[in-house]
Amino acid sequence: MGNAIPFPSGTRKGTGHSPRDLPRSSVPRIARICALGLAFDELLDEVCREILALSGAEGGCLFFCGEEWVPSLLRRAGVSGGPTDAAEAYRPGPAIDTLLDRLRAEGKLRADDLDRLPPTDPLKRLLSGFPVRSALLVPLRFGTRLLGFLALHVSGNPRPWTGEVLADMDLVAAILSAALERRRMEDRLRASEARYRFLAESSPDFISLHEPSGRFLYASPASLQILGTRPELIAGSPIEGFLHPDDVGEVLEKNRHVSSGGEGTVTLLHRMRRADGSFVEVESSATAIPGEAPGDLRVLRVTRDVSGRRRFAARLHENQMFSAIGTLAGGVAHEFNNLMAGIQGAVEMLSLHAAEYPQTRTYLDVIQRMGRRAVELTQQLLAYSRQGKYTPAVLSLRSVVNETVSVLRASLPATVELVVSAEEGLPPVHADAAQMRQVVTGLCLNAAEAMPGGGRIVVRVGREPAGSRVALQVSDTGVGISGETLSRIFEPFYSTKSAGRGMGLAAIRGIVENHGGEVGVVSPPGEGATFSVLLPPSPERRKAFRNTAPPPRPATGRILLADDEPDVRAVVRAMLESLGYKVAEAGDGPEAVEIFRQRHAEIDLVLLDQRMPRMTGEAALAEMRMIAPGVRAILASGYDESGRIHEIVAAGFGGFLQKPFRRQELGEKIAELLAPAGRD
Repeated sequence: MGNAIPFPSGTRKGTGHSPRDLPRSSVPRIARICALGLAFDELLDEVCREILALSGAEGGCLFFCGEEWVPSLLRRAGVSGGPTDAAEAYRPGPAIDTLLDRLRAEGKLRADDLDRLPPTDPLKRLLSGFPVRSALLVPLRFGTRLLGFLALHVSGNPRPWTGEVLADMDLVAAILSAALERRRMEDRLRASEARYRFLAESSPDFISLHEPSGRFLYASPASLQILGTRPELIAGSPIEGFLHPDDVGEVLEKNRHVSSGGEGTVTLLHRMRRADGSFVEVESSATAIPGEAPGDLRVLRVTRDVSGRRRFAARLHENQMFSAIGTLAGGVAHEFNNLMAGIQGAVEMLSLHAAEYPQTRTYLDVIQRMGRRAVELTQQLLAYSRQGKYTPAVLSLRSVVNETVSVLRASLPATVELVVSAEEGLPPVHADAAQMRQVVTGLCLNAAEAMPGGGRIVVRVGREPAGSRVALQVSDTGVGISGETLSRIFEPFYSTKSAGRGMGLAAIRGIVENHGGEVGVVSPPGEGATFSVLLPPSPERRKAFRNTAPPPRPATGRILLADDEPDVRAVVRAMLESLGYKVAEAGDGPEAVEIFRQRHAEIDLVLLDQRMPRMTGEAALAEMRMIAPGVRAILASGYDESGRIHEIVAAGFGGFLQKPFRRQELGEKIAELLAPAGRD
């Protein structure tokens, strides 16, 4: 059963005239009343009065059938003393259902004298107990749909309903039906407008209505968030005043295209001007909708701020790019370290005999110096790829900064002032001291280079303003960094200086992120630049790992050497033999395992390269331990594996060597493992 649509009841006095005495102007008058646009209650009062006058009835009721065809009283009216209470007869129930079915089927229900109807008649049963002698029910239809009905009653003496009255009531019913349907549609339209206005005004998107020329007809409240302008200040303005000059033509063209009946919806990325003069990146969708006049079209635009999404996408792209470059850098560094292992090892072996050839010594020194520079560049590559040498310890960033700055001051131009501001009581950080010094030095030198005419560098150490991390900031008073440079500043080998080379800020980024931190830069135009480094505080003090090896014993024994680089293998073999060891060689993991299977009884130690084809060093050792669980082993790698010490030890290795390693390092590590205290 549907919801009733209640209206306050009231009474109107009838004229008391019979229908034949009345002017026939009542029907046009009812039509004019319905067309006046009166308030609904006022309209019903006027119409009921005219109907009573036109029909000669003493009382009457208007009913409206809701969505579930339940009649709801709209208005009752009657002459003084008339049967107005008869409206109570039309209550929901089986009797009214039967009545509605008859109205749909027969069109009208007429009873000139209810007393003469059989007791089973639905209308007589419905009105029994009410002071009604004659009744007329006229359906209100719109098309084939029953909207409601008009009930007219006469008490006292029976009164026949004449053909003239019936014809008039048919006309009145048609007029009322049209008026009720129009009111229903208007109510639905108002509800729809209110609903859509609520949606528009609640939406975080900026919703606007435009003429084909682009002029604003409506602007939603979201304009304040997106454009910084209240909607009432936008309505009536041309859209081009809110667009970036470079985007005006395209936006207006799309507007005209949509309003001329082009494709349904057009989506466009463009920029809009905010009240403060800045621009915001937006995505707008334009759709043509009907205007008030036939054939008139308007353009509905839904505009969304996508600047945050674009920044996120750019950051994601940047991270993916840096990740790819980092992977490449790590791979290059690994291969380069293998090459340097062969070069530096060969130079070191030649140096053992250089005393006999003084001139050769000079060239060997040059090779060694250049080799050290190459190794430094490799370490920067590894730092950038977050695979660099990393020996963390609990330390005070404040102390590291103070120590670094005290040494750095002497290397800066006299025109550059270096100031340190460091809070006391900061939590320690878990970091590699040498790499932190590299970060401070790199940022300070970068700041000094940005001020060729001199200036001021301020190094601040404190807490993160809105967090628990330890913050390092390096600010300068230079000219600042352009937007294009700012977007690429952490790329490897990128520099705006003609002599720029190396990893620079890219290596700093790698170091900081390797420590679980973040690095960023801000540079307002003409106000210098501020680089910020945020590091997590150390959760607890950790003891540094120390090798407490006993003094090396004389070098004797047999070493199984496995490396897939023949040149590296040859140099390391020469080193081992110069130290007094016998050497068995393998070119990869499976070959090393097979040699160990056959000769493990005579092998004292295995030296395995980690990154070998077919089988890694760790996998090879796992196979060897199945043959001889007590095998002693050292892992070597072009990558720094010091961050995996626990994994390496758990795999059964007694030590690790970072390529390129020196002959002395190799000898000490082997002696440490083969010392008597180290044997089972």
